[in-house]
Amino acid sequence: MKIGRVPPYPHDVMEREELDLTTYQYHMPFNYGNITVNRRYLTDAMEFHGVEMNPVNSVGADSKHYPPDTIVICEKEPIVRVVVIGSACVPPGFVQLECMPEASFYSSVDVPGVSAARFRIENLWGMHMRWDMWASKSNNDIADMEGKPYKDIPPGRLELVPGLRQYKLKSCYRESPLVGMSSAIFEIPESKKIKISGGCEICAWSDDEYPDDVHYSFHTIRVTVARKTEAKYRT
Repeated sequence: MKIGRVPPYPHDVMEREELDLTTYQYHMPFNYGNITVNRRYLTDAMEFHGVEMNPVNSVGADSKHYPPDTIVICEKEPIVRVVVIGSACVPPGFVQLECMPEASFYSSVDVPGVSAARFRIENLWGMHMRWDMWASKSNNDIADMEGKPYKDIPPGRLELVPGLRQYKLKSCYRESPLVGMSSAIFEIPESKKIKISGGCEICAWSDDEYPDDVHYSFHTIRVTVARKTEAKYRT
């Protein structure tokens, strides 16, 4: 006489899967045929360190609720790993990823919609120097503590934004201990479509020059897709 419930999972010994992995690399401004950048912030894309995502979107008046800015990537083969490289405006930063798992990821007893396939990595160290940290309206060179002038704004940037010709650099990363980059690595269920967003974990203080500058700047994204040499799915 059996006591208790019989587990709904198969009792047969399962075989492991061997994956053939290929990694693709994408750079900002992510102008690729299989990538869509959804952004309401800085739609002119005049940025030099990365594509900044707005973590809580409040731009616009025709709706009360907007989703965060996202980078949507689609691949022909299932994605199993994603690496995001960038920097927050105000550390610590976070990166969030949503994916749409293939049907083979679920078993016959999984209840649809019970588990959301989204991931989040927080407390990411590093930031990029904001506008107010490096720009000063001046026609003369500005020197550091040792009397050495700071480098000039690059010609390519001046050509992109002519209004910067009246500005000079007043600082560099060596004077900002928090300046640096971060990386977030996600191992995910096999998915042919992912959505990436990000931002800063803390709000700015009352005396901040740019209190709404709580974005995450995306510079490089690596996507690893998998091909099975011998597919063995759950029964």
